[in-house]
Amino acid sequence: MNFQFGIPSFVTFGEGCTDGIGEMVQGLGGKRVFCVYDKGVKSAGIVDGIVDKMKSAGIAVIEYDKVLPNPPDTLVEEAAELARKADIDVMVAIGGGSAMDCAKAINILLTNPSPINQYNGINLVKFPTKPLIAVPTTSGTGSEVTAFSIITDTTNIKKMVIGGQFVGATFALADPLLTVGLPSKITASTGMDALTHAIEAYVSKGAMIPTDVYSLKAIDLIFNSLAEATLNGSNIQARTDMLLGSMLAGFAFNSAVLGLVHSIAHPLSAHCGLPHGVANAVGLPHVMAFNAEVVPERTKDIALAMNLDVAGLSPEDASKVAVEKIKALSKEISIPSLKELGIDKDIFPTIAKDAIAEISTMFNPRSATEEDVMAILELAYENVEETVKV
Repeated sequence: MNFQFGIPSFVTFGEGCTDGIGEMVQGLGGKRVFCVYDKGVKSAGIVDGIVDKMKSAGIAVIEYDKVLPNPPDTLVEEAAELARKADIDVMVAIGGGSAMDCAKAINILLTNPSPINQYNGINLVKFPTKPLIAVPTTSGTGSEVTAFSIITDTTNIKKMVIGGQFVGATFALADPLLTVGLPSKITASTGMDALTHAIEAYVSKGAMIPTDVYSLKAIDLIFNSLAEATLNGSNIQARTDMLLGSMLAGFAFNSAVLGLVHSIAHPLSAHCGLPHGVANAVGLPHVMAFNAEVVPERTKDIALAMNLDVAGLSPEDASKVAVEKIKALSKEISIPSLKELGIDKDIFPTIAKDAIAEISTMFNPRSATEEDVMAILELAYENVEETVKV
């Protein structure tokens, strides 16, 4: 038995765990922090309390609030220049995947030369980065514990996957209380992103015993708490389970990698501007059905982790139940179809071509062609009941 498993971050999890962020920065020898977030997190009242705690500890905080969904390379270059001029020694990211991905990429450029585009790939970052503290405010990407940064290449209109050494955060402060005010629409889409991470990691060609353990527990936590967290956001237990599930899914896919759902989602976001979680959600059940032909036993395991009554069913029949339950969950939390999102079918050939070229496609358990992706997109367009034949 041979495998490589790891995560880049030391995790502190629990209600109020961000209270000690000032002392944490001091412990890292930090005196000047570059704090990255978006305007939505600021308006939600999350940023000020964290920034105030750092300032109370005598830390100078330079704030950058221009983070955008699917962060572009141009924004990273702009922010990195500001951080270099400010002579910062610690990075802090507050927010969802976009803020954390953006902060990781900025951090790379503080000790490695621009442009960020040259680091698209694995282990291309050559020099160690500065300490980075990631504070997630959504239960979605798991970026606080992964060695990946997803940045949009605005020249080639594609998502770059920058991964490996010197990319991930140093510390993750995961506080469920910071997710309580998350709007239901964002709770739904980011939650489906996390569920996709767990499912794809479990069926990935890169799966291993540690990632299997984390994937299955993440599926349990996320599937059984996402609807409640979306429809009743003040339920702190649901919020806690979602944040923990998202983090465990991050543990899993950081080493197992992902699959065809993400391969399709990346060009959908790059070309159509879809939020990453929505782009994953629309394709998830159809890719699950597509993959079930070659991994029916693992798809049954997923159904069992979802606590579905499938123990007496064949792997093939259990797989069909799992797919339908994922569709039902998406419907319950109002995930739209590609048609409802206003996506023009004329873009499908471009999406299919780009999806096949994605790194994640190599780890998908079933080989896929552009025609297979086109068929999946057609199903996601109408959000029809029929799935790809299993």
